[in-house]
Amino acid sequence: MEGRMENKPVNLAPGSQWDVLFEDTGHWRMGLYRPDALSRECVETLEKHSCPELFICAGERAGLVLFDGQRERCVDFQPYEAMMVSQHHSGYRIDAGGFFYVVERSSFTTEYIDRKTGKLIRRVET
Repeated sequence: MEGRMENKPVNLAPGSQWDVLFEDTGHWRMGLYRPDALSRECVETLEKHSCPELFICAGERAGLVLFDGQRERCVDFQPYEAMMVSQHHSGYRIDAGGFFYVVERSSFTTEYIDRKTGKLIRRVET
């Protein structure tokens, strides 16, 4: 992965749901996130990292479902809008070409919960 980091331009168009493109191992990584969900209603699972993430909307419009433990809200992004996220979340596409650049630490724990029940599904160490 680190070989992709230097001395060669990288295409920033998403090719899959999640693809890490750059990383400073032990510090940070940057990837492209193209949500599978085609609307906010289609989001079934929310995730929360043990550290904040920076989401930068690109391409076309996309959104995030956010849950702070008490209340859920949806945020619709225009291209070039950004937000730090430290609560449970998941993305959705408003337009077919919507996606996010995501910057996060390279080591963290992710907690996945069921959106309807709030019950823990699993925890994963990255």
